[in-house]
Amino acid sequence: MSRRAWLFVLAAGVALAALGQLDALGPVAAASVTVLSSVGLALLAHGGVPLATEAAAMGASGALAYEAARPVMPLAASGLLLVFVFGTRAMRARSWRELAFHLGAAFVSGVAASWVAEAHQGQELGLWMVAITVASLLASIPWLLPADAARGFALRRLASRARGPLRVRLLRAVVAHGRLADVELSRPVQRRVDRAFDQLARRVERDLERELRPSPSCVAVVDQLLRVARAAALRDRLLQRLDDDDESLASERDALEAEVAGLSELA
Repeated sequence: MSRRAWLFVLAAGVALAALGQLDALGPVAAASVTVLSSVGLALLAHGGVPLATEAAAMGASGALAYEAARPVMPLAASGLLLVFVFGTRAMRARSWRELAFHLGAAFVSGVAASWVAEAHQGQELGLWMVAITVASLLASIPWLLPADAARGFALRRLASRARGPLRVRLLRAVVAHGRLADVELSRPVQRRVDRAFDQLARRVERDLERELRPSPSCVAVVDQLLRVARAAALRDRLLQRLDDDDESLASERDALEAEVAGLSELA
């Protein structure tokens, strides 16, 4: 699991602990805690700048669904909350069947997490904290399901709206994003690359809304990202070849030493 996933586990534990105390709060405070918890978890689950607005809207809708269902079906309410929290992540599925599986897993994990947290409510502090930890891990199960990266999905969705050369450029940007995801970059370089993808998505979104042709800057950014992806992939191949050469040299050296040892015994 990534660092963001572990951060989600921590945030889910805090949210579950806070949601378990709603009955002791006033209506305004309870609603505020629910909205903040749901929106915060949705933004963490989404994991990117593109479509972050949709993620926040999903989180707010999850808070509304939770408040509506909690008095009647508290376990199902937590399941609905996680369905909305992982909504934008589930949107990145490649098929309707995969989308349904993502949402179903989110609902089941929410119900299981709520059951564990509720079953140990009011017990001693140590046991309750263990229960919250287990519940937060259960609530984070949808993180284990594969999903497209937020930036790649945003570019792919823009490509489905575009036509002509812009569509081709955006598909190339999607390919570049996938290649860069498979290589290890330093943190400053990774930040610059992510910023470039975010700026590209915003510019293309603006051009599509105004029905404009792709600006030269968009074309230049895509070409530059493709060159960065090719350079990063070439670097990894060269390093891998160097490692392979080291391993082959070590193997040949061991074989030679074994042969020398055998000849010395015969002598």
